[in-house]
Amino acid sequence: MLNRSSLSRIIYFSRCNLDRDQLVRDDQLDKLVRASRRQNEFALVTSILVMERGWFCHMLEGDRDALNGTFRRIASDNRHKEVRIVEWREIPRRELLPSLELLDRNLITQDILDKYLLDEAFTRGTPKPSAVHACILALQQNLLAKRGIEALT
Repeated sequence: MLNRSSLSRIIYFSRCNLDRDQLVRDDQLDKLVRASRRQNEFALVTSILVMERGWFCHMLEGDRDALNGTFRRIASDNRHKEVRIVEWREIPRRELLPSLELLDRNLITQDILDKYLLDEAFTRGTPKPSAVHACILALQQNLLAKRGIEALT
């Protein structure tokens, strides 16, 4: 009998569909993060959500069934438009730590986001899974270093 792992990863991108008013937008993001963290913790899903120039990019890891349910909720959420999967596959181990971390372009992340040019790839509709994966891992490493954690072992 073939013993397959149920640990999987999904990477997708979508257009942000948030209010233009900054106060309303901030409230929408706060609610999204709080609800997503709670749901991810319950489902044992780890993820990093990146907001980049009008796009969401999200990498999630967890049990295959938990990811199926999580992705169905995301795809039907009106805060996302044009949801497109970059990668959906089984993985041997987790690489992400947080239940959900929201990262956007700022002084700390801009060098990494500029290096990987995600917004250009999303606009063309042709992001490479390896590049998106590497970008998110670099953003996570940057976040951990900022928090005083030097390396993942």
